[in-house]
Amino acid sequence: MKKKRSLRNKFTGKKRWVIVGGVVVLLVAGVAVHSAISDKNSSEDSRYRVAKVSQQTSFTLTGSVEPVQREILDTPSGDIQSINVKNGEHVEQGQAILTTHNADKQDSVVEVQGEIDKSQRAMNSQQQSINNIKKQMSSVESGNDGYSELQGQLTEAQNAYADAQASVNAARNKLNTLSSKVNQTLTAPYAGYVEIDTSKQNQPVVTLYSDDRQVSAQISEYDYNKVKLGGNIQVKAVATNKVQETQISYLSEVPTKDSKGNNTKYDLNAKVDAKKFMLGQTVKMSVVQKGIKIPKAAVRDGKVYVVNKAGKAQATKVSGKEVNSYFIVDQGLVDSDKIVTNPDKDLKNNEQVENND
Repeated sequence: MKKKRSLRNKFTGKKRWVIVGGVVVLLVAGVAVHSAISDKNSSEDSRYRVAKVSQQTSFTLTGSVEPVQREILDTPSGDIQSINVKNGEHVEQGQAILTTHNADKQDSVVEVQGEIDKSQRAMNSQQQSINNIKKQMSSVESGNDGYSELQGQLTEAQNAYADAQASVNAARNKLNTLSSKVNQTLTAPYAGYVEIDTSKQNQPVVTLYSDDRQVSAQISEYDYNKVKLGGNIQVKAVATNKVQETQISYLSEVPTKDSKGNNTKYDLNAKVDAKKFMLGQTVKMSVVQKGIKIPKAAVRDGKVYVVNKAGKAQATKVSGKEVNSYFIVDQGLVDSDKIVTNPDKDLKNNEQVENND
């Protein structure tokens, strides 16, 4: 009896282990299947890259403050008689800066004045001859042979008088020109600050800096399309933090002389308030960049696939322009949208591209 019970218990134990083993096999198989499915879904999801977009950051560059006009003035020839302003002094338009005296021009004036006096005497002599001839002709009948001879003398005297008069007029014009160059005054063509360099032996070098000021910078060929003539630009002084909103007043279409190879640069200027910015100050400039920049490959047939909260890609029409390897979107996307950056011909509208479970 005890032997039968022992056999029954032994059989029951084996059956139990078989059942447990079967359950374990099923569990392992289930995990394997689930893992395979998960790997497949994961593989499908990772086929497309998803990225969040944002508005472009402002374009920035560094420059300095300079006068709108900077000019080395032509100093009149001659010896300096007086310098009427100090180095670094402010001058108004038309204000005298210095005066000169030209001794050579003075000598020429004396010489020309002698020519005038000589020609004037010739005029007086010919006028006297004309008067005498006319007096003689008044006492001779017109039909007389002597009258014809006097008529010829009168014509010669009148011509000589005209020549002398022309010489006097020409000499007087020359005298006026020379006289204006004997003593000359250099005046400021516009208001500004004057710099006088007296280190030269012959003549001082006078440089005038206008009151009007501008910021100047150079922009590379790769950033040229980020700015435009007349476009808004913000200028901030590095030292004082003073800020001004202004417009780009000059954007060169000709490269700077120091441009080399693939590093071509162009000059850019913008006028600023002289009360806020000092000459020579370093400034930071920034230009707001409108639109959202995305990879050019993210646009297919004028559409971008926007990923919604459910992780599905929705084809959305966009407009904008291509810039190098990017596409600048001005309509169709908003800040923080998520898009598929590498769509292909197989991507369908409303296809699941991101698992948000």
